[in-house]
Amino acid sequence: MKTDRPLQLVIFDCDGVLVNSEPIFNRVLHDYLQDCGVKISFSETCNRFTGKSRHTVEACFRDLGRQLPEDWPDGFYTKALSALATEVQAIEGAKFVLDALAEKEVAFCVASNGLTQKMEVTLAQVGFLARFQGAMFSAYDIGQSKPAPDVFLQAASQMGIEPQDCVVIEDSESGFEAAHRAQMRCFAYQPQGPLPQGRMFGAVSFRKMQDLPALLDL
Repeated sequence: MKTDRPLQLVIFDCDGVLVNSEPIFNRVLHDYLQDCGVKISFSETCNRFTGKSRHTVEACFRDLGRQLPEDWPDGFYTKALSALATEVQAIEGAKFVLDALAEKEVAFCVASNGLTQKMEVTLAQVGFLARFQGAMFSAYDIGQSKPAPDVFLQAASQMGIEPQDCVVIEDSESGFEAAHRAQMRCFAYQPQGPLPQGRMFGAVSFRKMQDLPALLDL
């Protein structure tokens, strides 16, 4: 969505945009599903659950006619957060982007399908947590996950910015759709190349995070 309005707020997704958490998270999820007797490959786990909420995992169990494990979701998240707290790294170039936004005094926040606790763990591990204090928004707290636009709209409202003056930085199809439905411009961080155009929802693809400040005309 193109606009001549000045940029006032950048809304980052967390996983895959600020922190490289998705390979770790998907590995733990794949192990968990296999322990529960779900026959699924690692690549299918990544394709099916990346960028989605826990409700997608729950739907997987229902589709297979299986009972959810008694420790779900706490048992899984305990394992996932433990791994993320020691292994996660920042996306290359993310610090450069945050520094550029701060220098130009452009506000930014993070809005994720993930739990607030997960964002706190991953952002703390890479040294970004202080930058997002008071500016973290979780779809779990709102009750609607992407591709619903609610978490982006809530972030803009809480930050006091109109949706038309926001830009979303995302890496998943559900995020692109959520930004489109929120009537926000979207840049798609896709280091492996863009999805087919019909799955981009108007998002503009870019491969290197270091290129984002120029794309934002900073």
